[in-house]
Amino acid sequence: MAAWKEVGDLIHELTCPICLELLTDPVSLECEHHFCRSCISRSWEEVPGDVSCPQCRRVFTQRNTSPARTLGNVVEQVRLLKVKVAEREEEFYCEEHDEKLKLFCEEEQKAICVVCGMSRAHKAHSVIPIKEAAQMYKEKLETSLDLLKRKMEEMIENKSKEEEKMGELKVRAEELTDAIRAEFAKMHKFLNEREEAMRSKLREEEENILKRLEGNMKATMEEMSAIEGRISELQTRLKMREATEILKDIKDLLTRCDIQPQRPEEVAVELTMEVFGEPFQFFRVWKEMRRIIEPVPTSLTLDPGTANNQLVLSQDLTSVKESDKEQDLEQDLPDPPERFDEYLCVLSSQSFTSGRHYWEVFLGNKVQWVIGVCGESVNRKRNILTVPSQGYWVIGLFNENDYRASTLQNTVIPVEMKPWKLGVYLDYEGGQVSFYNADDLSHLYTFTDTFTEKLYPFFNPCNNLTGKNSDPLTLLTG
Repeated sequence: MAAWKEVGDLIHELTCPICLELLTDPVSLECEHHFCRSCISRSWEEVPGDVSCPQCRRVFTQRNTSPARTLGNVVEQVRLLKVKVAEREEEFYCEEHDEKLKLFCEEEQKAICVVCGMSRAHKAHSVIPIKEAAQMYKEKLETSLDLLKRKMEEMIENKSKEEEKMGELKVRAEELTDAIRAEFAKMHKFLNEREEAMRSKLREEEENILKRLEGNMKATMEEMSAIEGRISELQTRLKMREATEILKDIKDLLTRCDIQPQRPEEVAVELTMEVFGEPFQFFRVWKEMRRIIEPVPTSLTLDPGTANNQLVLSQDLTSVKESDKEQDLEQDLPDPPERFDEYLCVLSSQSFTSGRHYWEVFLGNKVQWVIGVCGESVNRKRNILTVPSQGYWVIGLFNENDYRASTLQNTVIPVEMKPWKLGVYLDYEGGQVSFYNADDLSHLYTFTDTFTEKLYPFFNPCNNLTGKNSDPLTLLTG
């Protein structure tokens, strides 16, 4: 390796100080410094008069240069040697033995020369030809490359999915923003109209009372004017000295002075809510406002024709529980296609093909139940799988405190406070079924899907084998 350093030093000595390349057609100056003929010529070209050496700055009155032929031959030899050195470097040589690397030590994972392979350091190691190792590791590198490419493709796909979700989120947020704006605009319009109507009614009542008070005031003023006239007349009569003058038409005078003031109409000036016809006017406005809110709370009833024959429905068809005794199916109940024959399920009589709807179910102390919606065409016979792919979007309570969404993975729903009432929200066009603890409207779970058929509210009060699940499921009216 020292030899290659010496070659480098020699190349440095044979480098033109002007172009910094190996000398080409070298010439020597009187100061014995060497330059390429063309380089020194260009350097002196634009200098008038005396010139100097670009390296030592010695001044010359004559522009004399001498060919350095021997030096030129040496430069050419070095130029060839430089090419060989470059070729040698490309072949990779052992730094310790200056031998070509022909072997590969598998233990140390590096290329070695033949001398290294025979040394004690590698004697016990597994050594293979370097070309064989290169092929082996090339295959490993290709495997790693394929793996990384697959990972990159997966990451690109994931990135695309996340970008798509971000786009969907943005669109959904804009839709919800518009929906919120529209809902509150309706409420603002409704409340503004009701406020103006109540203000108008109040102004009308105020004007009516004011007219009655003004009538009383006018009558009082007229009476006061008449009394003032009689007072003046009596004062004039009392100033008279003659008896005949004092007693003249005395009867008529006394009659005129016998004025009985008219009692003014009793007018109440305390304005109350009775002005508007009922003491709970604001409550009535709130009830009216509920009719403009979407979704309007829906009143549901249960459909006996869909109820499993072990279920008992209340007379008003708003509650359901398991029967204490199985009914006689052949004698009491027919078995139409719409009836659930194995699972304790029942549907509502109402169904939905559009719009947004909300209903509530009282759960009470039940320790097991399943509630949600299902499609009209779902399987209702024998074993059924209540998952979205089969047309069911339901959640349930199992084993007293195990809340789950009915999916293929049975998704666990974390619930901080036991719900006594369950709220179900359906947005048909929006493809959403959401469940809430109706006591505080805390969100429990949401299914998102595309609905294409009629949907029915679905109820399963579950069995009472443990004796703790006897309470019914009860539909709450809107």
